[in-house]
Amino acid sequence: MKERFAAIFIGSVMVLSVAGWALMQIAPQDTGPEFSVPTIVTRELSSDEIVYVLQTGRVLIENFYTTNCTQCLEDMGVLESFAGQYDGFVVLEEVEANYTKLEMIGMGGQIVELEHGNITFNGLLDIFCKIAIAQPPECLL
Repeated sequence: MKERFAAIFIGSVMVLSVAGWALMQIAPQDTGPEFSVPTIVTRELSSDEIVYVLQTGRVLIENFYTTNCTQCLEDMGVLESFAGQYDGFVVLEEVEANYTKLEMIGMGGQIVELEHGNITFNGLLDIFCKIAIAQPPECLL
């Protein structure tokens, strides 16, 4: 009698687990908020938007600059060109602020501080290829 009860119990657990798994596949999943973050953003991103960008495998370049930083303004052209070239892999956040900060952030939490005045397209590509999860073909060569 004990063996029969144990067999019925184990059988029912197996059947119910298969049914539960099937129902989970059919039910809509709440994936959280969806954001539409363009490649070049001229405002400060919210923490949720930053998390969304990084979770989608893209690299975030944060460029906070002051209006009197001429080197910062010159570097913006290189940064915008880089972001445009790697649309879908990079998000560039450009914000006028009271301080300067230029860094590249990868999905794994890697943060690389960049230095104004030493910004080149190839230098950005080298750093990007080291920290990016989703990589364009140029990184694989």
